[in-house]
Amino acid sequence: MQRKFIVLVSVVFLFFMGCASDTLKAVSNDGLVKIVAEPSNAEVYVDGNAVGRAKEFNGNPGLLRLSHGTHTIELKKDGYQSYIRRVFVGNEAIEPINIMLIKNQ
Repeated sequence: MQRKFIVLVSVVFLFFMGCASDTLKAVSNDGLVKIVAEPSNAEVYVDGNAVGRAKEFNGNPGLLRLSHGTHTIELKKDGYQSYIRRVFVGNEAIEPINIMLIKNQ
């Protein structure tokens, strides 16, 4: 009987620790950026670092998660003019970027 009680208490404890852990993960100062760009395979740079292609951050399948604060977002594609924008992200807000890159002449 005592062994069953200890097992039950352990399971309940682990369950609540898992729930608390999920809750803590959900509360964040990070922000999200949704990038809808044409061409969709434009390269995305955050603060000078390549992070992927625009189509990866258009909300289908995902968004770009950034730490709280101001960041420089740059989109580049050969044959097109680069696009640069400074954005402030935080508090789980979604910052949209909708852009059509202009072809070089």
